[in-house]
Amino acid sequence: MLPEHSANSVRFRAFFVRERGFATPTNIRVGNRRVDLQFFDEEGVREDCMDCLFHNCYGLGRKLGEVDTIVDVGANVGFFSLAARAHYRTATIHAYEPNPRVLPLLRANTSGLDIQIFSEALGNASGSVIVEDPGASNAARTRRSPLQTEITQITLETAVQRVGGTIDLLKLDCEGTEWEILANAGSLGAVRNIRMEYHLFDGRSYSQILDLLSDAGFQVFHVGNQYEENGIIWAARR
Repeated sequence: MLPEHSANSVRFRAFFVRERGFATPTNIRVGNRRVDLQFFDEEGVREDCMDCLFHNCYGLGRKLGEVDTIVDVGANVGFFSLAARAHYRTATIHAYEPNPRVLPLLRANTSGLDIQIFSEALGNASGSVIVEDPGASNAARTRRSPLQTEITQITLETAVQRVGGTIDLLKLDCEGTEWEILANAGSLGAVRNIRMEYHLFDGRSYSQILDLLSDAGFQVFHVGNQYEENGIIWAARR
């Protein structure tokens, strides 16, 4: 990982040597633009910054081919979208984040970088959701609501239509809602690559997520950051 860390330190103009003692930088460079980062002082934010910007845990630039359209589901404060913009200067990037507490920071971090922000959740049906936000912002989850709320959930099909009909790279980090999205094999037909964090909540198993990806026509070729309840998967359409 050392060459990757060094290359990304140069790419983002932010010093990184090792995880121990790392502090989320106050600013980075994305292309020719300086970004003054806005974020919560949380351990999860620090880890997300390391993973997305320096570890490149979602494999930007690796075995993706030409990337013109990117959809970031669970954008949080925007580290993945910023990294995606640095790697793919002209790609269309749509970032989805339903948590109202996080949205001002996401908008500030992506301002001027032609990243379109949607204050919505994604799931298997359109409707209203509630955000359960007990503490760490990157652990907030959505739950369907029978009543109309201010937070809307859309389907992947709608996201595909908005971005132009094809998603070259779909990034998922949505704290369990990935199960709903992956179960919609029809809409996934418009997706070429998936890079995601999976969550084994509610008795789910790793083999089940592999089955869902396989049923939707994807082949998993890399698994990383694998822990008891979550991990990172890279998958490409067969």
